[in-house]
Amino acid sequence: MKIDFNKYIDEDITKEEALELFNLKGNDLLYLFAAADKIRNKYCGNILETCTITNAKSGKCSEDCKFCAQSAWYNTDIKSYPIKDKETLKKEFYEAEKNKSMRFGIVTAGKKMKYGTSEFNTVLEFIKEITSENPNTRICCSLGLLGEKELFELKKAGASRYHCNIQTSPDTYSLYAAATHSFKERIETIKNAQKAGLEICSGGIIGMGESFEDRINMAFTLKELDVDGIPINILNPIKNTPHGEKEILSAFEILKTIAVFRLILKDKNIKIAAGRENIFKDFMGSGFLSGANGMLAGGYLTVKGRSVEEDINFIENIKKLWD
Repeated sequence: MKIDFNKYIDEDITKEEALELFNLKGNDLLYLFAAADKIRNKYCGNILETCTITNAKSGKCSEDCKFCAQSAWYNTDIKSYPIKDKETLKKEFYEAEKNKSMRFGIVTAGKKMKYGTSEFNTVLEFIKEITSENPNTRICCSLGLLGEKELFELKKAGASRYHCNIQTSPDTYSLYAAATHSFKERIETIKNAQKAGLEICSGGIIGMGESFEDRINMAFTLKELDVDGIPINILNPIKNTPHGEKEILSAFEILKTIAVFRLILKDKNIKIAAGRENIFKDFMGSGFLSGANGMLAGGYLTVKGRSVEEDINFIENIKKLWD
């Protein structure tokens, strides 16, 4: 297949052209990865952004997200607990800061955290205190499908970014992601957060059975929303969830997806998130030579990641490759 990859460094790629790239094999893939790396370098530079998240409230979620261990719909035997107290969150924040994480994300299970509740107040108080002590701190929140009131309060408290994944294509959201809430509700949350002046982190999961076209539709939706950070999660099948028996994607298909996302979303922070350790294995470094420029470090919500020491060493090695 004869493709002029260099034109995509400066020109926008169409949906049709992006779909064609998923057919690449052999040496053509190497040219795709190289072009994605050039675009990453031109528009984002050699900064690898790291984010550490805390599972601040776990389990018993009312939503039926088909990939999630925390949904009350499935028997996954995870540990459930209410909102962590402010001092515990502070301890975790300072541990992440010590490990050179650039962002700290507060993530809670549940459809939404409501304004005026004790758990929402705990989050607000933590953000106010930690940003007062550390003015340059970048706090992110993922508290469900919030309305304008809650999001404005988070911004006022000192949060800088809100996280709300769209998960997959708008056309197949109810099929692969969830049916107890709509894709539209996620879009409304993102737009409400933007109105509040918050940056947006939004991406999705690959490997749920979606088509290449679904992935491209997701990428173009994120481009239209003009989000700031884009986590690409790789499905880690969890027993007793609807996706529990899904076949794991190959490393090359994941790399191809990352590269195509970079061609579509030239100047955005594309983060490799859940699934990178178990699925990439020895190929993990390749993700950062194929367009990615960010990662979640130190573990996820219900799945343990690599040790912090391993991640720090890995990051330093990637920076050497980029330089």
